[in-house]
Amino acid sequence: MRIFITPAEPLLFRRTGRSFSAGEGGYADTLFPPTPETLQGAIRAAIATRWDRTLTLAEVFEQKDLIDLIGSRTHYGRFRITSMAVGRRDKDGAIERLFPAPAFLQKDEAKNIVRLRPKQLDDVRSNMPDEMQYLWSDAAVKGKLKPVGWLTESSLIKALHGETLREEDIINEDVIRTFEPRLGIGMNNQKKSTEEGLLYQTRMVRMNHTIESDYIYGFVVDVRLAQSSEGATATDQFIDDSQTRELLRLTEEEAGWITLGGERRAARFEIIDLPEGGEANRLERAKQGTVLYLATPAGFKEGWKPIDWQPREWSHPLPTPVAAAIDRYQSVGGWLLTPGSSGGENKPILRCVPAGSVYFFNQPVTVTQPFTDHGWQIGYGIAYEGDWKQ
Repeated sequence: MRIFITPAEPLLFRRTGRSFSAGEGGYADTLFPPTPETLQGAIRAAIATRWDRTLTLAEVFEQKDLIDLIGSRTHYGRFRITSMAVGRRDKDGAIERLFPAPAFLQKDEAKNIVRLRPKQLDDVRSNMPDEMQYLWSDAAVKGKLKPVGWLTESSLIKALHGETLREEDIINEDVIRTFEPRLGIGMNNQKKSTEEGLLYQTRMVRMNHTIESDYIYGFVVDVRLAQSSEGATATDQFIDDSQTRELLRLTEEEAGWITLGGERRAARFEIIDLPEGGEANRLERAKQGTVLYLATPAGFKEGWKPIDWQPREWSHPLPTPVAAAIDRYQSVGGWLLTPGSSGGENKPILRCVPAGSVYFFNQPVTVTQPFTDHGWQIGYGIAYEGDWKQ
């Protein structure tokens, strides 16, 4: 079941690695795109509010049938997110997914697209493991390298299979969203008056779509239900979409409203059909490759990598990579709400490998499950394969 979420207001996606409270900090930043924690919470809450409209949300989350499907505060039940991306709809109604460009693609000051490849450099000394290679450009580089931007699904396929990208294949993030400052002041809720010295500022993010624009921007999320929640693993088999909608009581609902991000801003969601071929059609996953690309953040027990590249629970163990293109870590946390009250607690902060990161291998690899040690149920570690010329 594919869901297209279109924000109707500016959004606040907190940088969860930093605390904020009016009077203690004067600036609350936002990030883009939202993390799996944010989107899974919004979707599960939207499902729960439509489960039984005669009950409060706290009462709904006491219903065993619903908990078995979408989980509770301690587990995710049969709920799975198998794809998560920024998306856009054109004037003809077609929806296209957008992904961060692979980290091995960079742009120099002359706006040339530079492709980095693993290369053994014998005259360089560092603390890198002996079996790892450096990333090197075969072409001359002018000035400092910067990230390329965003790619459509078709452009990402070209990039992951070694084809040359043109300038028109790249989407600047400023085309997708705009950051907007907001000024606020702390309030005394008992006196209904402002508090002296509690002036603060937040940075909101607004999706760039107007009536005159060519595209409407939002988020595309694929939601599936595992056949069973008993002994759940990352290689779960899923039921078909029609049965998913029936079990979640969404058979008569094609669209509706959802709250998203901090301050519970309004967004509209639509349930749309998956492309022909369903999961097997996703980025030509059937092809084996020697590059592993992360479309969403991944949390590992040993920083940038899992402790063991060939754990027992993996149906297709991976060899040790020869190189990796990874930007600085991304801190991901969240808020664990207590149903029935306004209380809750912070989730542990997890340092994740960011989306767009790439691992290079010297032999073919196939990934049939999320590449992460954390949060595989809700969209962490969604990975696709590609190729690089050795």
